[in-house]
Amino acid sequence: MLAIVDDGGVRRFDDLHIDKVEPAWKHRANWVTGGLEAFRVTKILRDRKGLPFTVALAFSLTSGNRPRGIDFQTRKEFEERLDSSPPSLYLFRRGEEPRNQMAPDNPAENVDPSTFSVQPTDARCYYIEFRQENTEEYRRSVFVEG
Repeated sequence: MLAIVDDGGVRRFDDLHIDKVEPAWKHRANWVTGGLEAFRVTKILRDRKGLPFTVALAFSLTSGNRPRGIDFQTRKEFEERLDSSPPSLYLFRRGEEPRNQMAPDNPAENVDPSTFSVQPTDARCYYIEFRQENTEEYRRSVFVEG
C-alpha cells in the first residue's frame, strides 16, 4: 500500500489482487471471504498510517455485449457471476472513486452491504457497468469501499 502511494500508483489505478496477498485466496471459493478480510485489514493499515485515501475492493463480474444490470440478490448468486479474475484492492483519492466517475446517465447503483455480510456502517457497496472503449463489451464491477 505504501509503495502504491509513494510511486504514483494511486494515479495509475494500480491494484493488488488478493491472491498475491494470501495464496489460499487464489481459489475461487475463497474470493469473497478473502477479499473482505483483505479489505478490512487494508482499512486498518490505512488508518494507522493516516493515509487520506478510500480503500476499495473490486469484484469483476461476467460481462457481455448488452447491459445486464444488477442480476443477483444473494451472495450465492453474486459468487456465480464473478468472472475469472480474483478481486483486487485499490486506493482512491477521496472523491475520485469509480462511483464518482460514472456518467450522469449511467450512475453507480447501490448494493446492499448485507449481501456480503458487511455492516452498512463499515462500508459502502455499489455496482457499475460501462461499455469498454473500442469494443462491444459491457464491463461490470461491484465495489466495496470504506
